[in-house]
Amino acid sequence: MPLSAPIDLEGRVILITGGAGDIGSATAVQAARLGATVVIVDNGTTVDGVGQDVAVATDVAKRLAAEAGERGSIEGRFCDVTDADQVESLFEELFATHGNVDAVLAAAGTLRTHPVWETTIDDWRNVLDSHATHTFLVASAACRRWRDNSAQRAGSPCALVTYTAATGLVGRPDLGVTHSAAKGAIAGMTLELAHEMYPFGVTVNAVNAANVRGRMARHVGADTTETHDAGDRSSPRHTATLAAYLASADAGWITGQVFRVMGGLIGRYRPWDLADSIERAEFWTFEETRFGLRRLLGAYPEYKAQQGSHREF
Repeated sequence: MPLSAPIDLEGRVILITGGAGDIGSATAVQAARLGATVVIVDNGTTVDGVGQDVAVATDVAKRLAAEAGERGSIEGRFCDVTDADQVESLFEELFATHGNVDAVLAAAGTLRTHPVWETTIDDWRNVLDSHATHTFLVASAACRRWRDNSAQRAGSPCALVTYTAATGLVGRPDLGVTHSAAKGAIAGMTLELAHEMYPFGVTVNAVNAANVRGRMARHVGADTTETHDAGDRSSPRHTATLAAYLASADAGWITGQVFRVMGGLIGRYRPWDLADSIERAEFWTFEETRFGLRRLLGAYPEYKAQQGSHREF
């Protein structure tokens, strides 16, 4: 497709989990404006995963549909995406109704920000299930069907978009060990699924939506002031545009990538690789290990210039 050609999502069915949230809602509007049939699902829970509200998804979908206009469509459904049976029933219904789901955007998740010494097993399960288990369940349900229908849809790629965060990639001190573990798991899952699904015409990419204004940001006391201009770096629209593009057939050449979006910046993370190394031809002694690690980590000033290289003893 020529680079000047307009992006079109006409005829594509896109499922967005956590679709009543800030990122999910913005993405639903972007996709519908490009002609997509969008299904948002949400269980209406609070930001910290307490309770459910069966009306949230349908109520939000009505508002978003009015905002998006008439080109595409947005419908809402209740689904607890941490429940394997509910997820399977959802996919059975969507594939029976639409024939295929062309893209799945797994944006659901909760947040509990306790330090590790205050984190309970309930906190752990709540956050890990809402992010990592949910991503696994929707990926499994979608990928199984995409594998089976790959011959029929040859030339029409499907897409899975996951959501990671800096907590899971480089760590940060204020969002809790549960969020870090969940988002790290999603990043690793994304890279693995990209390999597994490549033969079946499915792309798998992750998005780290940095500093997005929304209920999670408000939950941790971040500045959520809205500015009505293109420079509004905290607007979820920035992330929504990339996610909607990754859901398009035009992005069928992009897979196995972890992107960072922060305002107008789009960046790409390198997968984990070996930054520095030291090596001996023999077994290491404790003394040599102590000295070697100082060299490796640059603790001796005379060796700092060598960082980024492989060194032999």
